[in-house]
Amino acid sequence: MASSGTVAVLGGGISGLAAAYKLTQIHPAPKRIVLFEAASRLGGWVHSSRNEDGVVYEHGPRTLRPVGESGMTVLNLVQELGLQEQVMNVQYGHPSSLNRYVYVDSKLVRLPTELSSLFKTAPPFRKPLLAAGLRDLFTRKSSKKDESMFDFVSRRLGPDIAEFAIDPLVRGVCAGDSKEISVNFLLKSLKDAEQKHGRIVVGMIANALRKTPPSTLPISDLAKRAKSERWPVWSLQGGLQSLPETLAEKAAMAGVELFVEAPYLEFRKDGSFVVRCGEEELHSSRVISALPAFKLAGLVEKAHPNLAQMLKSISCVTVGLVNLEWTGRKLNKDAFGFLVPSSQNSPLLGVVFDSCSFPQGDRTIVTAMMGGKWFKSLFSDNVTEETLLKVALGQMESVLGISDPPVRSQVHILRQCIPQYVVGHYDRVKEIRRYVDDNRLGLDLTGASFDGVSVNDCVHNAFKVVEQSTAKVSV
Repeated sequence: MASSGTVAVLGGGISGLAAAYKLTQIHPAPKRIVLFEAASRLGGWVHSSRNEDGVVYEHGPRTLRPVGESGMTVLNLVQELGLQEQVMNVQYGHPSSLNRYVYVDSKLVRLPTELSSLFKTAPPFRKPLLAAGLRDLFTRKSSKKDESMFDFVSRRLGPDIAEFAIDPLVRGVCAGDSKEISVNFLLKSLKDAEQKHGRIVVGMIANALRKTPPSTLPISDLAKRAKSERWPVWSLQGGLQSLPETLAEKAAMAGVELFVEAPYLEFRKDGSFVVRCGEEELHSSRVISALPAFKLAGLVEKAHPNLAQMLKSISCVTVGLVNLEWTGRKLNKDAFGFLVPSSQNSPLLGVVFDSCSFPQGDRTIVTAMMGGKWFKSLFSDNVTEETLLKVALGQMESVLGISDPPVRSQVHILRQCIPQYVVGHYDRVKEIRRYVDDNRLGLDLTGASFDGVSVNDCVHNAFKVVEQSTAKVSV
């Protein structure tokens, strides 16, 4: 990344903003950093509504986990941005961290967490959980490099675990089908344990006994606190949107030029990038794309049709999201919420009990998530917000017994919002990056389409891309 030239960042979601901010911190920094966002606002899918009375709704990610290097990276960033006083966390042992429900056979069933569930049958499972461990010990490892999460878990731990634990988890995390999503998306450590040790249980024991090398990342006071207090999840007062807002503000103060409703873009065959801003024509030989893969495909299709085809293979799904609010306490369960296995044929992916994790006065606030992989077959592409609200309210009555009309609601249709890491995803990403490198396109890829869909992943990987790109050009 030539320090004397112009670096263009495509996409003003959390990944693009993180990349632009990180660029201002490298030494020497590029002479000019310009970020382009097609929408009228920055922040992408990290989107909060702040009502006049102070009540906050989240229309995308709502909580972050403080675990791993990516979790530490974001907590370090929050302190660096001066947002630590706005952090609010769920305490260790809080009901919203302990109680997770699934909706099975027309009733909510709490997933067992007690030690006794190892030895006795606890719904929704048909066998004690110890049976899953025994099945793993007597199952031979597969020669497949990749397989679906459902197939992997069903084969090693049994169909019950796959249907009632893994399938709803996948629907909650990426609104996808566990029979299509790669095992390496969320369960890579278990797949690696099988490949190395032949058994998941043996691999987990070996990993627990092995000394983990210390992280090379600096650790902020906020990250230390999260670790010592064992936070399950955390968020920000005023909504998670405060994170991209502050990133944009700090990046602009450091000299980044931020453009929304981006002007005409052109990606040429030699890899150069051209943008026209009014009378000015800006040329850049170095581009960081934080765009969804399918949007980047549209930009490069004319110059590099093969690359465009590979990018289009990373699909995204649409989610209908409905925020609902009632006065007083309407929920009879303290929990994070519930998820719905795909076997239940429900329009719901799940429901988050927002006001359980973070109360906002004498209110009940929930968020219903619908559709995902099944959005088109359930609702059609032309569904209205009114229809989604009606469906959500019907589900609240039948599942939670709430028949009162809400005092306030919001509906958002998040079109093509979550990438799907189907079997073979990581090989496809390697192939895409190999094409970019072989053709010397001067293009670095980051964002949810490639290396992780969570906010933590997006920020951490954007930082890594900037660092690696800088080191590559400095050689």
